[in-house]
Amino acid sequence: MRTLPIAILGLLLSSAPALAFDCTALTGTAVPKSAIGLPTSGAVVASASLVTDPRNGTYCKLTGGIKPVDTSAPDILFQVNLPEHWNGKALQFGGGGLNGTVVTGERSVFPDPAVPMPLSQGYVTFGSDSGHKGTGADGSFGLNAEALNNYLGAHLKKTHDLAMALIQRVYHARPRRSYFMGSSTGGREALLAAERRPGDYDGIISVHPAFDLQLLGAANMSAARVIFGQPGAWIPPAKLSHISVKVLEACDGLDGLKDGVIGNVKACDTAFDPASLRCAGGADMGVECLSDAQMASLRLAATPRKPGVMLSGMDTLAPYPLLESDIPPSGTIFGRTADIHDSFLGALGSSAARFIVMQDANYDTTAYDPAQHAGRLQQLSKEGDVIGALVPFAKRGGKLLLMHGTSDMLIPPGNSVVLYERLQAAHGTKLPQFARFYMAPGFGHGNGNFRLGWDALGVLDAWVTKGKAPGPQIITDTNTATLGRKRPLCEYPAWPKYNGSGDAIQASSFSCTAP
Repeated sequence: MRTLPIAILGLLLSSAPALAFDCTALTGTAVPKSAIGLPTSGAVVASASLVTDPRNGTYCKLTGGIKPVDTSAPDILFQVNLPEHWNGKALQFGGGGLNGTVVTGERSVFPDPAVPMPLSQGYVTFGSDSGHKGTGADGSFGLNAEALNNYLGAHLKKTHDLAMALIQRVYHARPRRSYFMGSSTGGREALLAAERRPGDYDGIISVHPAFDLQLLGAANMSAARVIFGQPGAWIPPAKLSHISVKVLEACDGLDGLKDGVIGNVKACDTAFDPASLRCAGGADMGVECLSDAQMASLRLAATPRKPGVMLSGMDTLAPYPLLESDIPPSGTIFGRTADIHDSFLGALGSSAARFIVMQDANYDTTAYDPAQHAGRLQQLSKEGDVIGALVPFAKRGGKLLLMHGTSDMLIPPGNSVVLYERLQAAHGTKLPQFARFYMAPGFGHGNGNFRLGWDALGVLDAWVTKGKAPGPQIITDTNTATLGRKRPLCEYPAWPKYNGSGDAIQASSFSCTAP
């Protein structure tokens, strides 16, 4: 372990109200391209400002751009936050969706509300926009080769090295520990960073990761062509809500407590009969039943899907938890209207198909068949998906916390189960020394009947620095109506069972139970 210089130890122990360096003087700081491990034209700090706020304390906020090699490509816009009292550690954050906005590092990923933000704890935090500007489902950056390469993963190394150079300049030392935290796209980026650059990180936290991005897109677009392409196949939000109500009625109490959260998902698979949703005779008869065409769409979404191409070493995407979840998926897989572009499948998937796969802004995605473009998809997967099992990362002592919510309607929970099984096959009995996987009942893709807060960073840091291996965790509900109730976060495949007595808002009233 690297010993902190005396000057840094003094900074950590000081109670002085000001930074030990001139923050604003860092404006205009240039980082040479030689300091960045992938091709760039260097980087410049455009702005340096001293910030004090209740959540993050006092810190120096640096923003700027990493310059591309191709002058027609956008800069990678970044933010690096240098705390007043540095703890000798750094934390990189991943993005979301197709990225396009700077990840500031001023917040965290589903944090425990009782725990200070990482920046307030003394972590240097940083993130970027992955090398393009955009919002929502804007994939137009994919028409530029360098911007696309940055999005697929190159920006991770470039941003990391830029941050390391600035940390060295200011604190005269590199971090003793470096971590990466992200969810969704950021979860993929966390895993990708560990896979491609295992020497750069001591630990990663990956929440509902889109680690197989190309398979996810291909399978979803294949399903979307059916759901939105056949008359009467689309399921409107009111019917999805009805499905959710019926599933909850059948499954809520299977974990020992009726509280709006389905804890025993496996039992729900047999307790709820999807056939009970069918309209008599198969014709559409209103909100409280599904026509045969809608039943077919439900089965399509709720069963494994094969897009006809092998990607990330997989040919099948796990099903969406439509028949075992406590929340309706309106606005996601089926969308708010019968327009494909109003759904998660269509908005994100069709943009990626047009700009990233086909690289044609005018391409008609209603005719898109992933199997016909296997070569291109496989190349994209090779460049930006997690392919292996993080063996080099594990061998050098890296630690992984992987978590997924059972009610995720954007990235199927079973997707992370497949990844965990891949890790099990590669690491065998040594897997617990390197990785822990948790499933959170009632938690969706940032929403859900149990929207968790979790001190994942504290758990990871204790594992890395003190050798304190994590077991079952305690999570806190951050929903307004149920704020503060607690549950165990159980290691997969265990689930939290109510003990039959005790305060239902306390984690101690539940036990992690094997299926």
